[in-house]
Amino acid sequence: MSRRRISHPLALLGVAVICAFLIGLGIWQLQRAEEKQVWYDSYSVRANEVPIQITGTLLQPGHSNFPAQAHGRFDSQGQFLWDNRTYQGQPGFHVLTPFIIYPGGTRILVDRGWIPLLGSRKDLPSPDIPRGVRTISGRLTEPMRAFTLEDHPPAYDAILRQNLDLSAFADSAPYAIHPYVFRLAPNEPAGFIRVWPVPDRTAVKRHQAYAVQWFGMALAFAGVVGAMLRREIRARRTLVRNDIDE
Repeated sequence: MSRRRISHPLALLGVAVICAFLIGLGIWQLQRAEEKQVWYDSYSVRANEVPIQITGTLLQPGHSNFPAQAHGRFDSQGQFLWDNRTYQGQPGFHVLTPFIIYPGGTRILVDRGWIPLLGSRKDLPSPDIPRGVRTISGRLTEPMRAFTLEDHPPAYDAILRQNLDLSAFADSAPYAIHPYVFRLAPNEPAGFIRVWPVPDRTAVKRHQAYAVQWFGMALAFAGVVGAMLRREIRARRTLVRNDIDE
């Protein structure tokens, strides 16, 4: 923008848009910090709670991050691979297997951990499904909705899913399913590589620092534009006085 055109309506509109964008990024980072803080607080409070015993009655909201136990067997139908999961930089999948709760037929999706992508997606792995009645231990989590370009959610029997949309899976499943994913404990024998995310305060502080940076950039940008605007106004006043003197 020219120094003499900073006061043009279009220039001022552009300045307002840029400032709003920078401030919006700062607000978004504060929201992310708040989300991480809520997760940290919830995880810290619930980490040492007595495990919830999963039954055939569907769980209500508010049980995320609680340790849990379930008795039953893994279902031979409905297992799928959650795509685009990485471990130590290597692409792969998480293996999600329905678990039938005894007594009854209610299921809960069990995340059994990560497996690598070997070769091409045209030749997908087919992980074994453990047999027999057992009691499993783990932790409950509510998967967040993810952005998707899919026009329609995958069918129930799809073996590969881009997103872990639990509500879509539940709508297509021929049985009742708990509104949580059961992350299998690392010491359980029926899984694969399991390094589950654990919240810490560093992430909260990092998002807060990013927010300060974005707000600072907005303030600095507004200050530079303000200085340019004042200089332009002074220059115009000088021109007006010179014209009058002449």
